[in-house]
Amino acid sequence: MFACSCNHLAHCVEMAATLEHYYTESERKEVATMSVAEITDTALPYHPTDTDATLPTVLIVEDERKLRWSLIEQFRALHIAPFTASSGYEALRIASESRPDLILLDGLLPEMHGFEIARFIRHIDADYRPHIAIMTAIYKHTRYQNEAKLQYGIDDYLIKPLLPHSIAGLVRRAQAATK
Repeated sequence: MFACSCNHLAHCVEMAATLEHYYTESERKEVATMSVAEITDTALPYHPTDTDATLPTVLIVEDERKLRWSLIEQFRALHIAPFTASSGYEALRIASESRPDLILLDGLLPEMHGFEIARFIRHIDADYRPHIAIMTAIYKHTRYQNEAKLQYGIDDYLIKPLLPHSIAGLVRRAQAATK
């Protein structure tokens, strides 16, 4: 592992902040081969590498690029392999193909709200029951939280801005629910 001193320039520029992050030798090589189109593509999904195959997985569905990359970093620090999507239809495709253990949905997304995505994911397969969490800055009232759990099958409800201890708590709750 290497400490980043802008060996992953595209990521650092996109985050617009200096971050403490580490990359394996294979990740460093992968970044060096990224094209400008890949770096600037806001819908470009992130998928775990082959080395992440044994780790638990999370699908991060967020249309805001900076927050999406921040969440990738936080989950990777917790040894959870992240998948990402920036739209509802992309999230449904990735969830049905990859079956992540945890799904973190933005409440308001283009094309489809996170609540509706959760409802569709609950109907993918009766045997597939991921831990689903909604993150929102708008729907803060307890009434919305209860409605999300009852009507849409949401397991967890997070209020933005998301702090690292909120993500760690979500992971603990998701792991406890699968035991």
